Amino acid sequence: METRYAFVARELTEAIASGRYPVGSLLPNELDLAEQFEVSRSTVRAAMRELQAMGLVSRKKSAGTRVEATSAQRAGGAFGQSLSSIEAIQQFGVETERDIQDTGETVADEALAAKLGCKPGSRWLRISSLRRVPGEREAPPICWTDVYIDAALSQKIAPRLKQYRGIFGDLIETVTGRRIVEIRQDIAACGLPDRIAAPLAARPGDHALEIRRQYILSPASLVEITLSYHPADRFQYSTRLTRQEP
Repeated sequence: METRYAFVARELTEAIASGRYPVGSLLPNELDLAEQFEVSRSTVRAAMRELQAMGLVSRKKSAGTRVEATSAQRAGGAFGQSLSSIEAIQQFGVETERDIQDTGETVADEALAAKLGCKPGSRWLRISSLRRVPGEREAPPICWTDVYIDAALSQKIAPRLKQYRGIFGDLIETVTGRRIVEIRQDIAACGLPDRIAAPLAARPGDHALEIRRQYILSPASLVEITLSYHPADRFQYSTRLTRQEP
């Protein structure tokens, strides 16, 4: 699956590699790129963060986006999702479609608490859903996600679920008037659990990525936890590590 921002990033990467935008030149501004690719400016900004993460460009507020290199390493020649910022993670939610399968109140027993990284006995509003590429209902889903939201917010969140298409983190910020300041993320290899294999058009035990995200609301409240399961052949994450100079 390739999101819109990944498509823009790929097209610009290829344009840089071909010499259309040589090292030292400036890329078009956000508005021009949004018109060129028929996407929103937020999508262009996400693509720019991807190029920055690969070391291809640098950005300065008053100087624009400057090309710094003509190539970068990419796994398998395909784009996945950059882990460099909260905004990059949120962009995935913006550019995919949520298909809610089930909701309910959940009390975390010892096993679930260990899985979520929360206290046993804590109460949560659970929203289970599939993520799809918009307009591709016949294609296999991208992932299955169980979202757990602090039950203290249930009365404000639950009535909005059917109509709400945005990111739950944004909705939490709206109803609380506070900001999510940190996302803690853990990624592990796993076999697909039996209960979600069929909805994902996969087989129980197939190789997959299990991704847990804990959302911290200011000043220091664990308010949302998500568990996502991505079949191994449908998604990819990438990071870029740099050495800190003395």
